[in-house]
Amino acid sequence: MRPRFSKFRKTLKEWCLLIDGAEPSTNKTPQKGPNMEAVSIDWWHEADAPHAADLPRNIAYLVAYLEFHGPVLPMKGLPVHEGWVYPDRAIMRSLHNGGYIADDGPNFVVTETGRALIAHWLVQDGNHFRRVGGTEQKG
Repeated sequence: MRPRFSKFRKTLKEWCLLIDGAEPSTNKTPQKGPNMEAVSIDWWHEADAPHAADLPRNIAYLVAYLEFHGPVLPMKGLPVHEGWVYPDRAIMRSLHNGGYIADDGPNFVVTETGRALIAHWLVQDGNHFRRVGGTEQKG
């Protein structure tokens, strides 16, 4: 069974407030279906020029997406009970340009550089990411 959209929003809001200090500005409602245009990396790079990849806002969204969905993020969207969550285009484009995520077919995957970027907040546990606990805290 797919997780509820409200769980995704809660996760995104928590990470945005913690890492960036502001509430999320996108991903406010579930979409009806997958975004099939987005399965091509070219689609992600058609928009405006990317911003710096390691901004707190980008990190917060990446951490939320990974904790919510796991290490493989479908470019077409993350399935939720009520529909789909489309990853933020500008954020994912910037993270891709910065080498924090890579495209692997129709998916984004976190790179070793990306793992280092999120290591303070998440650790991979099999096919999931979980929040870093006390003795695992970094830096």
